[in-house]
Amino acid sequence: MIKRRLAPIILSLSSILILTACAQRLSYPEQSGVSEQSLSSGPDIRSIPKDEFLCTVGWLDDTTILLALESNGEYGLFSHDLDTGKEQPIRTFSDRLVFVALSANGRRILVQVANQQGNNVMMIDKSGNALAEIRFSEGLLTGVSWNPANEGKLFLSAQKKVGSLENYLWDLSSDEAMVALPVTGEMPVWYSENMYLQKKTANDGVSALVLSDVRFPGKDTVIDQEILAYGLEDESVWVVTPSDFNAEELFVVSYYPLLIAQGYVALPRIADGSRLIIPEFETGRDSDEIFALLPKQESDIAAGITFELAKIDFPENALKVLTEVERMAPISVSPEGSYVLYGERYEYLYDVERNGWIQLSE
Repeated sequence: MIKRRLAPIILSLSSILILTACAQRLSYPEQSGVSEQSLSSGPDIRSIPKDEFLCTVGWLDDTTILLALESNGEYGLFSHDLDTGKEQPIRTFSDRLVFVALSANGRRILVQVANQQGNNVMMIDKSGNALAEIRFSEGLLTGVSWNPANEGKLFLSAQKKVGSLENYLWDLSSDEAMVALPVTGEMPVWYSENMYLQKKTANDGVSALVLSDVRFPGKDTVIDQEILAYGLEDESVWVVTPSDFNAEELFVVSYYPLLIAQGYVALPRIADGSRLIIPEFETGRDSDEIFALLPKQESDIAAGITFELAKIDFPENALKVLTEVERMAPISVSPEGSYVLYGERYEYLYDVERNGWIQLSE
């Protein structure tokens, strides 16, 4: 296991350690993990010792993942080739590693390290070379959004205390440190060089998806009303809303580009107790295939809720179930759609072609 003094910090950030540039991370009900019995045969990949594995960060290319590992008090980032099993060090840290995020194109890595003097935020390239570093005393990072036209311009979200999030702009071309944004709630997400998306919630609790432009503050465009969640990949946007036609369904619309509907799917509205379960959607940066993690209410109510990994075809309003999983958790698709990472720390890997699961950590 990870050292006892580190476990609360690492696990509290498990769902955001592995954010990519456009990920809108959602909250899910507590459920049991995937059991060993549910793992089927896949490629022969050596499992990483559980006392070394912190998380899988994301995809460097279609067959290479970025790992965050810890051994004997030293933290490190490593590339891991799925074909050969070989690992190559990218950069090691003597200070505690508390946040890691990978840009959508796999070329830039953002890390936060902590020591007794405070926190440092550093941007490095995939070879481990430092590109920028600043002192950051505003709390623990919880999310990052990379500008698609300028990797040196980022939105950051940080948690100062439980339940309190602050948003910042870090522009590496500016002499200023991080600039606090007058934007509360969820972190804004870059859509283009100057425009960004944000979920804004009114006093009545109803949320809207809004498009804003840094050049024209205050001139917002409402994309969709009464949204529950949204996701972004390049110019594709998915929006989850309650159905206008059936109270027992959710409506998921795909826009590409923004404001031009590509298609939709209707999904059953399923709750776990009082909490609505929101589907997760992802696609590889070099692939048109869209993957989703979906809840399913069994016909036998006593059997409860199951979960499925599926491919979604929005134009055809269709889906193809690939495999079952045992809980709702984040997913990340490899650039060409060959693999899907799954789990709170991306500790499982699904091989799409072989229809097999691989356990990355013992």
